[in-house]
Amino acid sequence: MQKEVLSKPYLLSADDLTVEDVNLIFDRVRYFEYHYSLGAKFNDLDGYTVALAFFEPSTRTRISFEIATQRLGGKPILFSSSTSSLTKGESLIDTLHTIEAMDVQIFVVRHSASGVPLLLQRNTNKIVINAGDGKHEHPTQALLDAYTIQKHFGYIKDLKVCIVGDILHSRVARSNIILLKKLGANVAFCGPGTLLPRHHSQWNVPIFRTIDEAIDWADVIMLLRLQNERMDSGLVPSLAEFSRLYGMSLERLSRKPELVVLHPGPVNYGIELQYEVPTFPTVLIQTQVTHGVFVRMALLSLLVKTYEFRAR
Repeated sequence: MQKEVLSKPYLLSADDLTVEDVNLIFDRVRYFEYHYSLGAKFNDLDGYTVALAFFEPSTRTRISFEIATQRLGGKPILFSSSTSSLTKGESLIDTLHTIEAMDVQIFVVRHSASGVPLLLQRNTNKIVINAGDGKHEHPTQALLDAYTIQKHFGYIKDLKVCIVGDILHSRVARSNIILLKKLGANVAFCGPGTLLPRHHSQWNVPIFRTIDEAIDWADVIMLLRLQNERMDSGLVPSLAEFSRLYGMSLERLSRKPELVVLHPGPVNYGIELQYEVPTFPTVLIQTQVTHGVFVRMALLSLLVKTYEFRAR
């Protein structure tokens, strides 16, 4: 009988997950989806407290982790850096140990600096989950994106997924390319050269210069938010030019109605996505949000099982 444990008792990167881990998580997602629809109650996190340590603004990720924790019978606490002793000069590690001493066993961390979740994981024997660190990774977003794709098509292997937009600064893109390629998808990039990673050749992916080329090739288009702060740095000539070359319009989507469109949010309407596009049946942005809660429930449940198994 297969043990319901993951290969690591934490999640810092999509690279921490094996294919077997992903399959186990997706099986658990389906279990929660089905039984929750029947009104079932869960106690997987009974006795566990989850610190939601978000040093950056977040709507979808933070709230979905909070809901996931509550649905599993755990206790979420919201940590605010602006009202903590960090403002008095306390270090991150001291703050971690202080919260840990209050019997908090799980830390969900989002930070503007790459590597902070790894730093915390190396200084605790508790569970650390990366909820987005700098320009590095966002592994739970990649999990819910992959689950959304698999649930729609019934499989991932050999599907063509093109990531479009500001890939250079996107932690979502980095986690997705790792996870999707691991699951057998064909991944491509589309965006202006100024918004592509300088060493993108390491990923060995096709590059498309316009979204029309990407649409012709892809089964799935994954749009990324154009971060407005990039406008001041001259990385794109204008919003109008970016939207013309890389924005998804209803007219473009209508030419290939079977094309699936994803977006991690928040959406800049009128730039990477026109206002009418979300009404199209294969635009699964809100479906991603719904799946995000169940994916995080599955991850929390399995990480706790893994943590307890290793503590025996």
